[in-house]
Amino acid sequence: MKEHKGKQTKEVLALAFSITYDVEEYSLNFIASSRTDFCLWTDGLSVLLGRDMSSECMRSELETLLSMEIKLRLLDLENVPIPDSAPPVPKPPSNFNFCYDFSQAEQ
Repeated sequence: MKEHKGKQTKEVLALAFSITYDVEEYSLNFIASSRTDFCLWTDGLSVLLGRDMSSECMRSELETLLSMEIKLRLLDLENVPIPDSAPPVPKPPSNFNFCYDFSQAEQ
């Protein structure tokens, strides 16, 4: 707020949101530092209130996920098998000393 005091520009107003409680007289007023932060805060509060997320960031991320799902499904059409379950996790190595010993290579 100190940085934006006196600057009531459209950009600052687009990043502002308020939380009202009990009585309309009392509210917490916020200004997000970026558009992404604004989307994260408002979407998070919406989820906590049981509402749908409606920000453009959420729509953009949903579009990315859906396009990736479509691409993965198209891979299956190109005879690339996609397993139904994850592969087994291998056993951990017996030794975690992964450095190479150069002294033996010089001899």
